Amino acid sequence: MVEQPACRASLRLLIPAAVLIAVLVYLCPLGFGIPLVDPSEGFHALVAQEMVERGDWITPRSQGEAFLDKPVLFTWTQALSLKLFGMNEAAVRLPGLLFAIAAMIAAGIVGWRIYGPAAGFLSAILYGTMILPAILAQLPVHDVALIPFASLAILLFWEADRAARFRAKAVLTAAIGLLLGLTCITKGLVGIALVGVAYGSYLLVMRRLTMAACLRGAAALSIAALVALPWYLAMESRIPGYLYYYFVERHVLGLATESQRHAGRPFWYYLPILIGGALPWGVYLPVAVRDWWAKRKSLNKPSSNGGSALLWCWLIACTVLLSAAGSKLVTYIWPVLPPIAILAASVWAQLLEGSLSEPAKRWFGGNFAPAGWIGPALMPTGLIVLHFAVGLPVPWYVAVLAVLIGFSAWIPSWLWVKGRYTEALPIGALVPAVHMVFVLAFVAPHLCQAYTARDLAGYLNRQGAIPDELVIVEERVGSVVFYLDPALRAQLRPGQVRGKRVDEAVPLKHLKQGTTYALAESRLDDVERSLGLENADWQPAGRFRIYTGTATTSSEDKAVAQSNSPPMR
Repeated sequence: MVEQPACRASLRLLIPAAVLIAVLVYLCPLGFGIPLVDPSEGFHALVAQEMVERGDWITPRSQGEAFLDKPVLFTWTQALSLKLFGMNEAAVRLPGLLFAIAAMIAAGIVGWRIYGPAAGFLSAILYGTMILPAILAQLPVHDVALIPFASLAILLFWEADRAARFRAKAVLTAAIGLLLGLTCITKGLVGIALVGVAYGSYLLVMRRLTMAACLRGAAALSIAALVALPWYLAMESRIPGYLYYYFVERHVLGLATESQRHAGRPFWYYLPILIGGALPWGVYLPVAVRDWWAKRKSLNKPSSNGGSALLWCWLIACTVLLSAAGSKLVTYIWPVLPPIAILAASVWAQLLEGSLSEPAKRWFGGNFAPAGWIGPALMPTGLIVLHFAVGLPVPWYVAVLAVLIGFSAWIPSWLWVKGRYTEALPIGALVPAVHMVFVLAFVAPHLCQAYTARDLAGYLNRQGAIPDELVIVEERVGSVVFYLDPALRAQLRPGQVRGKRVDEAVPLKHLKQGTTYALAESRLDDVERSLGLENADWQPAGRFRIYTGTATTSSEDKAVAQSNSPPMR
């Protein structure tokens, strides 16, 4: 692919734009003081914290009980960060944000290798400013570490298939095995399945499925096993039956049945998530299709290296696999977003190079320019809605800043109208990044207060003691333990702080002395009558109300308590 002067000029803007986006979206939020969000983020922070304090780097634990639902790699990175930087929110989030930057880089590498340097930097930029990856990376869970490993493994399979020399194929296969092994201790067999489905479907579509490709896959899997097995075998030796639980119950049954958590969702569950989560760049996929259609019989059609087919197979086959699974969750679809960013970036790069077909260029302009013209209304409207819906405070300076940031969307649209595409595209990609930073700085801290137990932990810290049993009604235990003073946390017994559903909890009048309910005020209307809280005394603890049991222990109370189901954990 020959670089045009406009493309070379655009690289001088794309490189700093990519770096600036990584800093703005994935590093600046570390200083915004956003509390840990329950249930997932707070819980995983607690597991990493306990790994540091116990010094046990093999078995993840929560309040002394083994946590078996996730492998250990991401917990290791969080625990290392907490050990180095202290027990704080920034240390919890730093590994996830660094993995998000690694995913940006991985998307850039894939785009570069398939379409060239301009598309590479654009791939990193567009992936980094997609709504779903940018949001999920701020509240990191294990899935964030899967993205760069899986993306690079898919690319290296493609590179190995095209390599001419045996030595190059062998080195690439070894690297693939290492990456697959890392995915295995990040999310079990999920990463291997996604990589296999993406690349396997590509081989079938391109009619490149050969014995050599199968042997290469088998060799990579063997190396992956060498990487992952030591930890899994160590877990099995400590907790007999772990391998059956994790690989059969969690994987096989989670894929084939609806017996696991997050089950019962329809086949099309991920479709609206993909459409919304890929904004603002997913709208350029139709442009890519329109460009292909316009060039399908043209003499100017570029010679294909199969890269576009690889990306489409990655997107479609992985989406079908995840949609067919019995267990579905928003974060599970995350690995499908990089190919959307890369395909969109290929369209942007062709525009800069002057090779985009005229019909596709018209479609491109129909997406790009109008998005800028409506931009000024989005931020102020969103603030008004949040102010009346959830009581978001909007000081005058925040309102003014929102208006100014909103009007920044006009700049790339104006440049587009003037035909200055080299400047319009990088600046157009920066505008969403600035919007995201504004939301993270002025909106997220308030919204996250409704999903954290930081104030509840503060209440317990001021009391200087933890009740004999603290039951958090209708919520999972997470950040409350993380935020406890170290001296209080060291005194915790297994199960002393637990979550229970309302149908598992006894009415307050039967609650024995030493047991305390913590109930979020947002759930009060749902559980007040069933727990007999209408006229009960309570104490405030941030968004929680604290109710203390006063009943003396009796055989009747024991019978009531023993009839409950196991607690939420």
